[in-house]
Amino acid sequence: MEGRLPRQSGNRRRLAQLLSALRYDLSWRFARPGAFRQRFEQAIANLPQGICLYDSDDRLQLVNEQFCRIYNQPMHRLRTGMRLYDVLADSCALGNYPGRSVDEIYSARKEFIDRREKGIFLQELGDGRQIAIHHQPLQDGGWVCTYEDITERRKAEAKVEFLAHHDSLTELPNRRLFTERLDHAIAHSSASKPCALLCLDLDGFKDVNDRLGHAAGDILLKNVAMRLKDRIQTGDTCARLGGDEFAVVLPGSSAGRAVNVAYELARLLRQPYFLGAFGTADVAVSIGIAILPDHAQSPEELMLRADQALYRSKNARLGLPVVFEKKWAVSPADVGPKRSSEGGGTRYGHSSLASDLAVTLQRGRELYLNYQPIYDARNGHPVAVEALARWNSPDRGHVSPLEFVKAAEENGLIDKLLEWALEAACREATSWDSELKLSINLSPLNLDSPLLIEMIERVLADTGFPAQRLIVELTEETALEHSPDRLERLRNLSILGVEIWLDDFGSGFANFEYLQYLRCDVLKIDRSFLGGYEKREPLLRGMIGLAHACGLKVVVEGVETEEHHNLLCGLGCDLLQGYWLVKPLGAGELHAALRPILPPYHESRSIIPDANDDRTRAPLPKRRVDNRP
Repeated sequence: MEGRLPRQSGNRRRLAQLLSALRYDLSWRFARPGAFRQRFEQAIANLPQGICLYDSDDRLQLVNEQFCRIYNQPMHRLRTGMRLYDVLADSCALGNYPGRSVDEIYSARKEFIDRREKGIFLQELGDGRQIAIHHQPLQDGGWVCTYEDITERRKAEAKVEFLAHHDSLTELPNRRLFTERLDHAIAHSSASKPCALLCLDLDGFKDVNDRLGHAAGDILLKNVAMRLKDRIQTGDTCARLGGDEFAVVLPGSSAGRAVNVAYELARLLRQPYFLGAFGTADVAVSIGIAILPDHAQSPEELMLRADQALYRSKNARLGLPVVFEKKWAVSPADVGPKRSSEGGGTRYGHSSLASDLAVTLQRGRELYLNYQPIYDARNGHPVAVEALARWNSPDRGHVSPLEFVKAAEENGLIDKLLEWALEAACREATSWDSELKLSINLSPLNLDSPLLIEMIERVLADTGFPAQRLIVELTEETALEHSPDRLERLRNLSILGVEIWLDDFGSGFANFEYLQYLRCDVLKIDRSFLGGYEKREPLLRGMIGLAHACGLKVVVEGVETEEHHNLLCGLGCDLLQGYWLVKPLGAGELHAALRPILPPYHESRSIIPDANDDRTRAPLPKRRVDNRP
């Protein structure tokens, strides 16, 4: 008996299911007329999707409330038998399709209907909502569509997709998206179109976390991300790699631009942070820079090189960007002074040189200026004096300007170096003859700085030196890269009254064409043209003549002999500079050198060309100023 109970129980269940199905079927068969339609309409009305049924003549047969809610069309306006065109016209009148005509919408819809194909397509309404439309043709020639508002679903999907590629705290690209962007940038890079990578690490972030808590640290990271996003340009990528580590990809960026961006980021991130109820916090940033193809050939290698440069930057503890040096790939240990293979001298990497230079700029010692006059070829009067930066290090001795200027450019110190030189020179020049001008050299990176004009105005105001007596000398490299920002800063310098000279003209890609857009008052022909001048005399004559035809005056540097001087005077050169006249001197020696040849009164020495100036030039005095130390 016990073995039969399960079988009897199963039979009873199947019998109960059969009776239930029979009762359900009989209830439909013997229901009062219209009950089925009533239940069907209730089901249609309660569908979560909108639905429309059209016959073979595209006339409306059925519509539910959800459709009316989606398109904001009241039910009483959608009548049975209404043509599709009229339904769409009513929807257009309610603003569902701004900027599109009913004829355009109807033609596109009708073309799809006539293909008699099943399909799904998306539709965006005027209020931004997205509607998924499922179209199903019917055998009798009609068709039915269901309509679903998928706006919230799409937002959720977009959020999931965003979080898969972005950091949830800062909303910056995460490591995954950063890797994709870096791979893409490197794939499209070349020797003429390099790719720069900046690795950043916050200095002092751990202290903020320990002192104020992780909530304050999160606010700080958000603020750092905002500053980074505000600074980088379209096409660049700024990412958070984790913790307080960030990275910036600069596609198509030269080393010069990368250093300039790094220096600007370091300046921005050093500014105090307001953390709401937690108060304020101060952090700095260490930045390592690597360039492809100069330093690496693959994304992995470029990341490694930037990390190595970042390590150097953090160890220096100066908050200065550091550019990778190839010798670090051989030895990751700290670079100390090494014996040079040439001359037995001591050679230092630019990063360690920059560290010493940064300390020197902070202390205000060891750096000094020499001055070399520039003379009017007509009468021998000095019209300007060029300020030349020099560095006498107690550890390194006299450091070549070529070395420390390059180190300053590569490690974000060039603006500080310019500010020091300009202020020191302007203070000294206030004691000169009131008509004697001061010339200062600009690096191409100086002209890229958005703070250049503000800094020059501040120094001039602090020292009381008039802008009309200031000259800035630009190299050909600066002139060739005629970016809108550079040209705007040159215009602003001219508005201030500062004269602009083009230095070392002819040493690179000398081209008079770019003088059409470059605001320039004087051409300074490179000293190399005086080497073997007997063969280059026609070239010199032509360059001087073309410059005069452009309304410019000409200065030639490197006048080393009396023959040089006589040749240039005969060719019509306006201004002369060189050791044969006066070598670079200290401030005290300069006063002594200038005093004997300055008359008590002389005509204005404006360097701007005079179109009516046809006076003949007299040779400079043959007496040289005694330059002996």
